[in-house]
Amino acid sequence: MRNPATQFCLSHQKFWAVAGSATLLTALVGCGGGSGGGDPTPSLIQVDPVKVDASYGTDGSAKFNGLVPVAVAMQPDGKLLITGSRRTAPLPAVNSGGQPAREVVVRRLTANGATDTSFGNNGEVSFTVKGSDAPADIKLQKNGRIVVAVLAGEPCVFKAYSPNVPCVNAAGTVALRSSNLVALTATGQLDRTFGQNGVAEKATDQSSSQLSLAVASDDSLLLLESNVTTTLLAQYFANRLDRVTADGIVENLATQPSSQKSCDDRNGTALLIQNSGRIVTGGNSRSTGLCITEHDPKTAWQTKVAWPKFNGSYRLSSLKSTSDDGFVAVGINCGSGDCQLGMARYQANAEQQTSYGKEGFAYLSIPQGTTIASTLVLSDDSVIVLANRAEYDATGTSPKFGAVWARISPQGEPVKDFGTQGVLTTPLSTLRPTHFVPDSQGRWLILSLEGQANDSNATFLVQRVVGHSKP
Repeated sequence: MRNPATQFCLSHQKFWAVAGSATLLTALVGCGGGSGGGDPTPSLIQVDPVKVDASYGTDGSAKFNGLVPVAVAMQPDGKLLITGSRRTAPLPAVNSGGQPAREVVVRRLTANGATDTSFGNNGEVSFTVKGSDAPADIKLQKNGRIVVAVLAGEPCVFKAYSPNVPCVNAAGTVALRSSNLVALTATGQLDRTFGQNGVAEKATDQSSSQLSLAVASDDSLLLLESNVTTTLLAQYFANRLDRVTADGIVENLATQPSSQKSCDDRNGTALLIQNSGRIVTGGNSRSTGLCITEHDPKTAWQTKVAWPKFNGSYRLSSLKSTSDDGFVAVGINCGSGDCQLGMARYQANAEQQTSYGKEGFAYLSIPQGTTIASTLVLSDDSVIVLANRAEYDATGTSPKFGAVWARISPQGEPVKDFGTQGVLTTPLSTLRPTHFVPDSQGRWLILSLEGQANDSNATFLVQRVVGHSKP
């Protein structure tokens, strides 16, 4: 395995930003706010939650180019971190597919939506670990250090169209791949006090496909790695949870005994650390459907396993904390007709709350062709989901996109005066919502991508709306 310190290349590139007004949220269908589901308490959302806050950027929005956002993080001072990747060189003219050269990009915006020129070079930092790298998550430690989870690999090509053919590098050998954590200082410099010269690398793994990162109360890190192995007949999933010290030292944890009941044959899609220190992960198992597990804080071993029996084939989207140190699991099921959101709520002891919704589950129908973008639990434990729906023309091309907002009460019922029976939609346009994150005042920042552009010519919009801030 190569020394990651010798492979790390920190570079900077300038980018431009054009502020402009947007029409993503200006014409709403069934706008509304307020409490619902029989909740007698006043609503946290007393005004139209997606009303544009014109004080942000120019007329409430800011536009940028050259990046497809993958993950975002909000700093305590209201600055927004956005990470994605950018192709730096194409594949050879003759190829059967592969991994082109890519660099990781991190940008930062001020609390008012302008480029933060104090970060990196003109607001941007770009780097590579192995040469074909993609970020998966971004988090902040208490000391202001920025940690980016990166799926790193050498640029490579396949010699034939087959799932059993390896991807080979320029030297003709199998390309190395690894899961990494890269640390930046608050000003956008490589933090060489972290790991080995700023990089913490896990053992090389050819099958890593997804990473989720969480920060514990002592600033130590947890990295959930999802692996997929593809054969001619099927795909096989596995996942692993690793602990990393606050300063980037990967801990050598003992392997969990195979005799213990576990949920290893799943793709790990969600990671959560509760206030109590409890670790919870979730994913989709090939054999049992959704699987949620509780882990020992010291060994990371699975100590409790649950298989929520949603009514249908649901795909887990996220796990989110509630005010009682429990959590909600949010998934989606899209069949031949409309899609359906599914939620289950769990108590502090990781037991499912059977009074939630109907027999422990909450359901809400949403339009066909919908994909979940982000989920937020408000302080009253109601759940807000932002999703995007896509509609195609008769030829199956030229998609149009629209935002779909859904709100479920703390009791697991649709909030009836939020939109129409708990669902609020926006008209179709070329903007596809990808993320939303609240600021310290309860306003929501919404990121949307223009069409289906790739990262070299992508344009994304950041817009601030009223959210659950006070009117």
